Amino acid sequence: MYLRQLSDDEIKNIHEEHMKTDFPPEELKPIEVIQKLLKRGIYVCYGLYEDDILLAYAFLVTTKSYLLIDYYSVCAMFRNKGIGSKFFVLLKEQCKNYSGIILEVESIRSAPNYKEKIIRERRINFYRNNGMRMTNIFSLLFNVEYSIMCLCNAEMTDSNIYEGLESIYKEITPSKLYSQYVKIDLLQ
Repeated sequence: MYLRQLSDDEIKNIHEEHMKTDFPPEELKPIEVIQKLLKRGIYVCYGLYEDDILLAYAFLVTTKSYLLIDYYSVCAMFRNKGIGSKFFVLLKEQCKNYSGIILEVESIRSAPNYKEKIIRERRINFYRNNGMRMTNIFSLLFNVEYSIMCLCNAEMTDSNIYEGLESIYKEITPSKLYSQYVKIDLLQ
């Protein structure tokens, strides 16, 4: 298995072939938005491959200090085989020069039903088992509530992570939409 940065064509193909089924429509950015972020140099996409077969992918927002996992998924036919954890190890190594990798996970408290609550708990436990910690930060983005996790490569407080996350959101969200659709809370 090996990790490599994705080409523009690969990103488009993954968006069409995988992301539209891997993520709810309200969470999926249009490909044009992703392409604009790539052109601005604040977005990077990686694929995990074996014998030139895509196993998993990650799309991340980049800043000087932090990365934000925008999308992270194992391709459907390779799930439940430990590939997600192997991918995460390689991604952590690739991103070791950043202060931390931030992740938004759909909050448990906003789960619409018990089945979804269990799915969200499993997802959070996956990231915990791979070294991420839950913070006391919550965000509401375009009416979807998230809990914030972080894999810190340096000693970081929730306040530091909050500031990093806020700067990422401001970088990728047009100001007219930011005030209306982006809210971040740090619970003390």
